[in-house]
Formats: sequence, structure tokens, C-alpha cells
Amino acid sequence: MDAPLAERIRFLWIRKKGPAYAAVSDVIDDQYPKLPRPLIIKQIKLGENAFKFLINLPPGKGFDEFKKKERLFADATGGSVHIEKHGTTVTMEVLTEELKNSYAFSLFDYLKYGDMYLPIPLGVSAKGLIVRDLAEYPHFFTGGETNFGKSNFLHVVANSILLYRPEAFLVIVDPKSTEFAYLADHALVIDEMENVRETFKKLNEEMDRRKKILKAANCVKVQKYIEKGGEMPFIVLIIDELAELQDKEAIEYLWRLLRMGRFIGIHIIAATQRPSSKVFENFGDIKAMFLGRLAFVCADDINSRMILDNDLAAHLDAIKGRAIYKCGLETLEVQTLFLDPEDAAKKLKKMPGKELTKIAILSKQSQKVLPPRQSFALPPGRLQSVKH
Repeated sequence: MDAPLAERIRFLWIRKKGPAYAAVSDVIDDQYPKLPRPLIIKQIKLGENAFKFLINLPPGKGFDEFKKKERLFADATGGSVHIEKHGTTVTMEVLTEELKNSYAFSLFDYLKYGDMYLPIPLGVSAKGLIVRDLAEYPHFFTGGETNFGKSNFLHVVANSILLYRPEAFLVIVDPKSTEFAYLADHALVIDEMENVRETFKKLNEEMDRRKKILKAANCVKVQKYIEKGGEMPFIVLIIDELAELQDKEAIEYLWRLLRMGRFIGIHIIAATQRPSSKVFENFGDIKAMFLGRLAFVCADDINSRMILDNDLAAHLDAIKGRAIYKCGLETLEVQTLFLDPEDAAKKLKKMPGKELTKIAILSKQSQKVLPPRQSFALPPGRLQSVKH
């Protein structure tokens, strides 16, 4: 069979496999003109507009090089693409439609995540809705230009935790004073920066108290303590603008919480517009403690690298809620969920407020553990199922 005829037959066969298959194959042919090329082993249909491709890379064709072509595959398929390596096989997940500019918070069904301790929805990607366990990070960092979704993401996180674990204790540093005022009956909302240092100090005292309890119970972390039937609610500290922290003693208290809080159930989510070593002398060390990161649109490559250690957020479309999620080797473009604070306030009215003044970190009373709260997701007296 002559070469032109073979190419025509191959062209027709590829198109018979569908437009997504054809688009992926055309990019491979264009980017790898010489044989051997990456080979599509299998196409799996995940949904009406979602596909997974299993691809074999020949010797000499590196994964990192192939991964860099993610944007080219996305442009060709007309949607979004995520590429991962699994042993000797590469998987490419393709959503053959553009990510929408908005997805409702109602997409997150917290009742589906009984195997997690603190599930938080990060957004919709080519892989679908991405939900991760905050307890596994254990801290999370987000940044980007103003008005592109940072505060909305913090609303999503706070309300996700309150829905899934009403017994969890939230501390929210809110320099704007009004952003999280609707959570006053369900969280400790601090809007005066002079009170931050004392609160961080109390959190450190609570951390030391919990360490003694876990040591006495022979538990290396709070999850094991809960598994044994102990009651030690998670504490989540949300900081809306990290750059507003100028008090050196408060920063030292925060630094200690970041280093040691993970094992005793204290998790920190911090947001800032432009992270910089000019704000914190040891910002590089502080940032390293945040395994999970989410960068919204950034002004330039430098700001993107400060958050993600790459420049991807500087090249995002200027869409509110569009972000790059990074954790370890996992990097995804996502559209975060949208939550109107007014709608959240209406839903929270159905939940009982917390007796915040009786919680250990706000009082000098000696308590054995923080008072447990009943989770709406389970019958009275039962704990959430846990992941071992």
C-alpha cells in the first residue's frame, strides 16, 4: 500500500473514532512529526462530553515534555484537559466543552464524602468536581488579583465545613469587617487586628493542651483519637488577608501553628493578593507549610510563581472564579463554586448557633476537650465515618 493511501485510510479511521479522538491524535501528529509517536492505547467515554485517553509514550519521549502540551490539547478539543502519569501509562482526561464561568455551590453534596474528615470543594475541572480533604493537606494557601474569587472561595470553604462538621470550630480573621459578619453566630470572627495576636496565642495554648491529651491517649494525631471514640473537634483558622498581619508576635504564633498544628486538628487557610517576602521575612518557609494551593488570576509570572512555583495563573482567562489548583504533582485548572453570602446566611439560620464563649480557646477554664457538637449529617450520638 502506497504511503498517501495509507495516510488517507489512517485519517478516515481516526475520524471514525470521534472528534475528541481526532483532535488528540492531530495534536500528537503535529507535535511529534517523527516516528515513534505517542500512541493512544484506549479511549474511554466518561460522559456526554467527557473522555479519558490512555496513551503510551515511546522511549525518549518524556512525560514532562508531553505534559507541557496540555494547553494545545485543550485548544484542539475545545474544552479543558488534564494529563497525569500512572506508571508507564499517561492518562489524558478531556472535557470537550469550555468550563462554565460559574458553578453553583449546590453542586457540592457534602453527604457523599463520609470517608473524609474535612471535605472542601475546590472547583470543577476536566476531572469533574474536585473535592479534597483539608485534614490531609493540612494547610491551604490561596492568592491572586482582587475581585477574582479569593473571598468567595473562603465562603465556600467555611460553609462546607459548617455543613459537614457543625461541631468544628472556625476562627476567621476578617480585616474588611463585613465580609464574614453573617457567620458571627457560627464562628469566631475577628475584624480588629489588635485582637489577632491574643487569639493566635490562645490557639497555641489549645494546641499544647491537646498535645498532652493525645500523648496520654497514645495517639499520634487527632484522627486516631477520634477513631478511638475521643471527642476533639477540628479547628479551622481562615485568614482573609495574610498581608494585613504586621504584628511580629502574631506571625510567630502563626508560624508555630503551621509547623505543629496538623497533628492535633488545627488547620489553616490563608489568602492574600500579592504574597511577598517584603511582607514576611520568612515567607518562603511559611509558604512551604501550605501543601494545597489555589491561585486565581495573577498580574504577572512573578506573582503566580510566588503562589504556585509556576507561571500558570498569569495566563488564565480573566474570569472570576477561574484558578489553578496545585498540590504536590497534581495541577488542575478549575472554576471554583459560587456561593452568595446572603444565600449562605439563610441556610445557616436553620442551624443552631454556637456558645462561643464556652469554647476552651476563648476562656481560661481548664477543659478536658472542646465540647462536641452534633453533626446534622448523622443520627444523634454518632461520629462521622473516618478514613484509616
